[in-house]
Amino acid sequence: MSSTEVAVRHVVTFRGPTYRERIRLPLVQPLPENTLDPRYVTCESHRTACDCREAELAENIHEYRTERDHILRVLQEELAGHSTWAYTSRNDMEPSAACKCTGCRIVHRLGHYSIGGSVIVAEFDSGPTS
Repeated sequence: MSSTEVAVRHVVTFRGPTYRERIRLPLVQPLPENTLDPRYVTCESHRTACDCREAELAENIHEYRTERDHILRVLQEELAGHSTWAYTSRNDMEPSAACKCTGCRIVHRLGHYSIGGSVIVAEFDSGPTS
């Protein structure tokens, strides 16, 4: 009788001594995803990359990414329609024409160019400079 189940290989990949080299370490079971994993409670030999530390790290990374995505989504929703970024027709920044609200100033400090709207400002030639 043959089995139709496919064995899933769990592998952790590390960067090797050279940039292109990868070190692959096979695992018996997948790393814990959060502190609800039963291995988190039963971990007794705390060492580098043990199950409890991996569980806590994975949980923290997930929480940080969720918070970051929420903050970016709120900024995008609140600044929809704002001229957060202003450019000239030569694609130079024109800060004096950009929105000056608190939200747009926060985005400027964060440097997220994908948040808020942009506007092309007409250039005025002030004539020759002497």
